[in-house]
Amino acid sequence: MMNRKMSRVTFQEKPKEERAGKQTSSALSRVAKSPPQLQPGSGSARSVDKTEATFSLKGLMLAKRMTKELKIRASKPRLRIHHRKPITIINDQVPASSAIPKEKFPCAEVERLIGEYLPSRLANVSYDPSKCARITTDLCEEIKSLVKRATPPRYKLICNVTIGSSDTEDIVVTSQCLWDPHSDTFSSCSYVNLTLFCVVSVYAVYVE
Repeated sequence: MMNRKMSRVTFQEKPKEERAGKQTSSALSRVAKSPPQLQPGSGSARSVDKTEATFSLKGLMLAKRMTKELKIRASKPRLRIHHRKPITIINDQVPASSAIPKEKFPCAEVERLIGEYLPSRLANVSYDPSKCARITTDLCEEIKSLVKRATPPRYKLICNVTIGSSDTEDIVVTSQCLWDPHSDTFSSCSYVNLTLFCVVSVYAVYVE
């Protein structure tokens, strides 16, 4: 039998101070390898701040210039040309049941005749409620006889005269008629002096 010699291995524990020193040296080596960080007062940080300030000033100047150009464009008048299709006017179609007079009632000429007659007839007349009924009746007959001279044949005339005091508040004279708009029509005129107002309406109705 062979005799095996056993070798003894002994481990010697190092003191705590040596282990702490090794850890400190490794930490220092890591700090030395890492890149240096920028401090708030360093020159590189100042250069970055200057670059940012330069870019912000350029942006402000560009925005100012664009605003000025937009204001100038807005103040200039623009000529707009609209190309529209031409409008074709279609004649009003007269229904078969409507009357077709050979000559229409001359509304403009009748208004001119009444407008010239009223001042000559009422210029020296003062408003008197007791006399208004007789004045309106006389005016209706006189105006009808005056308008008949310019009225085409087959037209019937209806005259309405309203007289009131000019001292009163504003008054509106209206009327409604049921007739044929293709043949029937009317003319109206008014007159005012210091004491009274007068409104005359003449209706022309075509009769076949």
